[in-house]
Amino acid sequence: AADDLWMSPCYQQPSVTIHFTWKPDWPAVSKLLPLIEKELAPFHPRPHWGKLFTIPPAELRSRYQKLPEFVELSRKYDSAGKFQNEFLSRYVFGNRS
Repeated sequence: AADDLWMSPCYQQPSVTIHFTWKPDWPAVSKLLPLIEKELAPFHPRPHWGKLFTIPPAELRSRYQKLPEFVELSRKYDSAGKFQNEFLSRYVFGNRS
């Protein structure tokens, strides 16, 4: 179901979620993820932020139309970056790390 949460995979669009049960085997999962993402690419999927994915940061950022506003608010209220980490820096704020 669509929602109004800026950084949600379901933001203002009809959505479906696909959950996979993984074994804790990153080498196997890392081989499969790009194949799944390639098949889903025509739909411009937005992965759950807390799940594994291999979509490049710039491509992922382009799928979130409210990301610029989110970044602006984040910089306003967390100007020191206290609540940032390497993942957010790379995928949300577009910094290379």
